[in-house]
Amino acid sequence: MQPSSSKQLDSKTQLIRCPACGHSQVESRWALSTICKKCFHYIGLATKKNSVPFFPSVPSKTREITCPYCQNSQKIYAQALSVGCAFCGAYLYVENLCLKGKIKRKISTLGDIDFEAGSEYAGATVQGRKIRIRGIMQCSFKATEEVEFCSQSVVKGIVVAPRVIVNRFASAKVKEVIAYELTVKGQLECETIIARDFLKIESFGMITTKKMLTNRLVAELFSRLEADFETYSLLARDIQKNGIELGEERLFLT
Repeated sequence: MQPSSSKQLDSKTQLIRCPACGHSQVESRWALSTICKKCFHYIGLATKKNSVPFFPSVPSKTREITCPYCQNSQKIYAQALSVGCAFCGAYLYVENLCLKGKIKRKISTLGDIDFEAGSEYAGATVQGRKIRIRGIMQCSFKATEEVEFCSQSVVKGIVVAPRVIVNRFASAKVKEVIAYELTVKGQLECETIIARDFLKIESFGMITTKKMLTNRLVAELFSRLEADFETYSLLARDIQKNGIELGEERLFLT
């Protein structure tokens, strides 16, 4: 079977076959992964020690990512650094990052981000899947799944995520939090809180805020709340759009 590819087999290329549909194509001998050009199936490529054609299988450890351009999800190798979207072809940076000290470069990935204790960052909005915050951050955060405060933290910006958690014994000072679910086990000091689905303060947790909007408030025994707040059984459509989904305009309570 002739591979349906413009590339030719030589000392720098290899013939691989898709384990899903059987399609053959030519790829670089040093490639770590690729996408089937016929069915768009992810193919992991291991290093070869001989010239025998290699027919790889899907890696056992995978994770799921969502393309920010077409909103389609796909599974990729757990340790992948980058990948092409199988649906729209966009280049996606998916590396998991562990950062410490003073960080100067832009931070944006579809993978997870972990700031170690004592970290300092000032710059553009940090974007990731799950973000764990420790240290002083002069920026905003936007996560596709979760933001977690793990120790003493200061964020001089806005935190936007479907789920925000302040861990036990953690102390977080934030300008504004916008989330669907907010769970506070430690201490949270914030100017404005918007928790669309619910806000939960666990035992010995504490929130200090000036303005708060939530659909449901749950405060366990020995928890503490200092705020001017209102609860709504249903959020208006405009509130959902401006305050939660887009995160561009802000809703303040009087």
